[in-house]
Amino acid sequence: MFGIAILQYLILIVNYGFDLSATKKVAQNNKDKEYISKIFFSILVIRMFFFLILIAILTIFISCVKELEDIKSVLQFGYLSVLGVALFPQWIFQGKEQLGVISIARVIVQVLSIPLFFLLVKNQSDAYMASLIYSLPQISIAFISFYLIFKRGWVKKVKISILDLIVELKDGWHLFMSTAAISLYTTTVTVVLGFVSGPFSVAIYSSANKLIQAAQGLYQPISNAYYPRINNQMKKDRSLAFKTIRKLMKFQFILTLCISVCVFVFSPIVVDILFGVKYSDSVVVLRILSIIPVIVGLSNIFGVQTLLTCGYKKDFSKILMYSGVVNLILIVPACYYFSYMGAAVTVVITEVFVTFRMFLFIKKHQIPLFG
Repeated sequence: MFGIAILQYLILIVNYGFDLSATKKVAQNNKDKEYISKIFFSILVIRMFFFLILIAILTIFISCVKELEDIKSVLQFGYLSVLGVALFPQWIFQGKEQLGVISIARVIVQVLSIPLFFLLVKNQSDAYMASLIYSLPQISIAFISFYLIFKRGWVKKVKISILDLIVELKDGWHLFMSTAAISLYTTTVTVVLGFVSGPFSVAIYSSANKLIQAAQGLYQPISNAYYPRINNQMKKDRSLAFKTIRKLMKFQFILTLCISVCVFVFSPIVVDILFGVKYSDSVVVLRILSIIPVIVGLSNIFGVQTLLTCGYKKDFSKILMYSGVVNLILIVPACYYFSYMGAAVTVVITEVFVTFRMFLFIKKHQIPLFG
């Protein structure tokens, strides 16, 4: 988990925020094959360039940092997941509101990878194999996506220029900064725990956090599906767009509230079944984090579905950057003195701060989200 947390930084750079910036463009120019093709190949070139540069950077860090050298094989095999992200154009499926088949394919390849863990990972020395198996679904779904895109004729061969690359980099910049800020209070928690409290604390926190991520996965596809639709409506009829957002907000709040309550109530049973007695400390961590689905569900409505679709990219980015700074101030002393408990509380405080700042921004600028 420490190795995967390190790789998340590289994935962040490769992704660059294109999943949001390019999705909006595709949603608003759905029928323009020439335009979409230029975006497709421009983003592919940029991502592959980042991928190659990051290989050299990772190699240097591994040779200079002992904690990374100790998990060298995990990072090297796990780097294939970065390649998978570089190749996977989720934004084009999202923008065209065609997530059905690719989502099913993603679930299938992930499920098929599960038996490999039981067959090939026997002890601690097989950590590199676990890292490789973790990466295989990412690579597989990237190649499946390319097959679907070209079979459906969504893109064609086009010439791209340096200007095209610059335009995509510029459009994705604020969203990249936003995702970078988010990583400060998500990925960085695991990394800080690894350096400050050791692998045991990482295991306890990460096991609970993985369950929270799984719980969030129950509603995130719904948010992803609505984002391009709201973008399209915002361009044509703002009143209809806000009506859709309000509808989504009510449904998502009820759904996430139910998820949070279930996580809190059933956490002892779930942890015991999935991780065993040795991970009993994860129960308290999971209960602290159980409020996350509700808070993040609201921040998604306020931020992604409202601020981004209304064109407040810079303000959205600033809110997340300030929140990242708040997290940085809290995380090191929290992990040092309270280990995984401090990490969990810090994440909750930061998520509440993000959601509250977005709510205040909407009220201040009189954005008609609440009618």
